[in-house]
Amino acid sequence: MKLPPELLLLLATLHPTNALPIHRRSASFRTLRGLTSLTHDYSTHETLTHPAKFFHESTFSQHYDGRFASTELPHHTRLFHLRLLLKAYMHTMERIGVRTWLVHGCLLGWWWNGKIMPWDNDVDVMVDEGGMGELGGWWNMSVHHFSGIDLGFEESTNDVVDLGGEGKKEMGLKKRDTNHMISILHEEVAKHGKKYLLEVNPHYSNTSTRDEENVIDARWIDTSTGLFIDITTVHIQPSTAPFSSPKSTSNSNPPPLYTKDQHAYPPNSLFPLRPSTFESIPVLVPFDYTALLVDEYGPAALTQRRYKDFVFDAEVGEWVGESGFGFGKWGDEEDEEGIMERRRG
Repeated sequence: MKLPPELLLLLATLHPTNALPIHRRSASFRTLRGLTSLTHDYSTHETLTHPAKFFHESTFSQHYDGRFASTELPHHTRLFHLRLLLKAYMHTMERIGVRTWLVHGCLLGWWWNGKIMPWDNDVDVMVDEGGMGELGGWWNMSVHHFSGIDLGFEESTNDVVDLGGEGKKEMGLKKRDTNHMISILHEEVAKHGKKYLLEVNPHYSNTSTRDEENVIDARWIDTSTGLFIDITTVHIQPSTAPFSSPKSTSNSNPPPLYTKDQHAYPPNSLFPLRPSTFESIPVLVPFDYTALLVDEYGPAALTQRRYKDFVFDAEVGEWVGESGFGFGKWGDEEDEEGIMERRRG
C-alpha cells in the first residue's frame, strides 16, 4: 500500500543526523581498474540533471552497472548469472548475519514456480534498518570471491542447466545449442569463479521520503556481467505518525513500516519471515506474501497465466515463450479460463 498524504508530509521533513553528502560515487570507474574487465565506463553521467543520485545505471539498460558491462546479456545467459548472483548474495548475508528477504518481482516469481521470471533482469531484496547499518558500517565496497566449488561447479563438468521452455526458444536456438553454451559457462565459472561487489549508498541513513533519487540503499554487483541485486531498507514509521495499519487489531501492535519509495507495510505482513527456497536457494519471504503481491500487482497477477511473450504451462510449471503474446500488464486480455480454453482448442 502507498503511504497516506499526511504521513508523507511528516516523513519528508525528517533530517538525518549522519547522512553523508555525496559529490561523486565512492568507487569511480578509474578506481575499479583490475576489478572490471572494461576499458570504458558505460554508466550514465547525470551529475547536472541528478546531482544527488548515487547509483548510476548503464547507458544501454537500467538493469546493468555500466562500470562492469557494455551490453545486455542474452536471455539464457542472463538467467544463469542471476541465479549465481542470488546464491552468492544469500550465502554472504547468512555468513555475516544480516537478515534479508525477497520482494517485488522475484517474490512473484517465487509464488508462481519458485524461479526467476524469464523476463526479469534483476533481483530485489529488502533488509531492516539494523541490517543496512551493518552493511554500511562494515561491508561497504567489500569484494566477495566465490570459487566454482563454492557455487556448486567443478571443472570440466558435463552437466547442463535445464532452462525450461522459455530458454530453449530464445533466438531460435536449438536445445542442444543452448545446453552447449550453458556448459561453456559452467566450465568458465568452475575455473575462474565469480567476484561480487557490495556497494552501499551513503544516503542509506536518510530516512526521508523526499530523497526520491536514492531509494536503493545498496547493490550486490556481479563484476563480470554488471547484473545486480537492489537492496532497500524497511524503516519504522515515527510513533507520532497519524497512520494506523488497516490490519491492526489492537493498540499493542508495533508501528507500521515504510520504504523510501513511499510504500507502507503493516509489520505482520512482513514478519515473521518464512523460510523457503527460490531457484533451489534457501531464502526468506514475507509472512503475508499473498497480500503484499496483490497490493503491489493486483489480484490478476496471481491468476493470469499470460504475460508479455509468455504463457505459464501448469503441466511443466514453467513460463513458456510463445510468439504473438506481447501484453505488458496482468489481465490485459483473456481471463485464465479463456486462456486455458483457447489452448485446449
